[in-house]
Amino acid sequence: MSNVANNIVAGDGHATDAPGMRVQLKSTNTAGVHQLHQIRDPLTPGVSSKLAFTSASAQSGVLAGTIVRVVATQNCHLAFGANPTAAADGSCIYLPLGTTAYFSVASGCKVAAVQDSAPGNLFITVMA
Repeated sequence: MSNVANNIVAGDGHATDAPGMRVQLKSTNTAGVHQLHQIRDPLTPGVSSKLAFTSASAQSGVLAGTIVRVVATQNCHLAFGANPTAAADGSCIYLPLGTTAYFSVASGCKVAAVQDSAPGNLFITVMA
């Protein structure tokens, strides 16, 4: 598995354009005119957990889903994978404190977090 998850970005065909909302793009062809339509599908929060992080990488348990919502109480760096190790060296995903981010991850992966400059907590919610 990759050490980096796919950040879900609006406009990529399986995106979110609003927090907690999955948007799929559907193409229709009417009389030779192609149109893209957004199909909104709200995400439902599932199991949540808290991961304390410090200057040493901390790892979550296995994430039981493929879309994960994370928010941190301090600036941190994230890595995703079967056995991830987060590093504050620019090789991992930087998550500013208070930022809510959604990631599309491989089923059965874990998330690891490490502080940028201060310890904190990463709140992880698997979305359905």
